[in-house]
This record gives sequence, C-alpha cells and structure tokens, in this order.
Amino acid sequence: MGSKKKIVIVFILLAAIAATAIYFVWNKPHKNVEDAAAVEVKATDLYDFFIKDSVKANAAYTGKILQVTGQVEKVSVNQQAQNILLLKTAVAGAYINCTMEKNPDGIKPDDNVSIKGICSGYISGDAEMGLPGDVFMVRGYLLK
Repeated sequence: MGSKKKIVIVFILLAAIAATAIYFVWNKPHKNVEDAAAVEVKATDLYDFFIKDSVKANAAYTGKILQVTGQVEKVSVNQQAQNILLLKTAVAGAYINCTMEKNPDGIKPDDNVSIKGICSGYISGDAEMGLPGDVFMVRGYLLK
C-alpha cells in the first residue's frame, strides 16, 4: 500500500471520528434545570462570594444549578424577548441577573423570590465609571 493511500485512509478515519464526536456533543440532552437538585444560596451571599474570591466562586458555582433567593429589583425583557429578573445585592447597582425560561407573571419589584437556574459566572463592570458587575444565571425557573 502506498504512503498516499495510507494518509487518505488515516484522514478518512479521523474525519469519521470527529464527525461522530460532534454529532454526540451536538445532540447531548440539556440539563433538566427545573427538576434538578440545586445548591441553595442567598443573592447577597452569592454576589459577595464572587466579589471576594472570584476564582473560588467560579469553581464552586459556575456551570452549576443554583437556587437563589432574594428580592426583585426589576423585571424586564431583553433584546431576544427573554424575561429577565434582577435580584438585589448589598452593592448598589449590582445584581444577580436571571434570564428566565418562562414569563414570571405577577412578579414585581420588592417581591421576595427563589429562582432555580444555571450560574454562568460574574462579569465585572467598569471601576472607572463606578459601575459594578453582575452575576448571571440562565435557564431560570421561578419556584413557588
């Protein structure tokens, strides 16, 4: 067998393995956030942990399902028509920013709520402009 033929066969095998891996990753089922077990944390404590030690906070919470309890600052809709709940923290202008899966009907500012969702981490603000960052959660579900 010639060396060109071996190279072509190896290339075809590698392409088939890569295609198989991509297929299985692409079709991987989503986490069932609504029914999954969650780490319970207060909104103020979650934010404080990210501010004090972001490395440990990322390791402990990012990518994990959390149940965050706190007071609503604002209910809004983003540019993708997704409902957003902002939970208050101890830092003025800093929030736990929760993108909701369902419309949080009847929720208004100053309501106390519990939200289950996936923590996607902390994005810092702009210190020079005095803007604090937010902790973000996605795929949020309001708990009753």
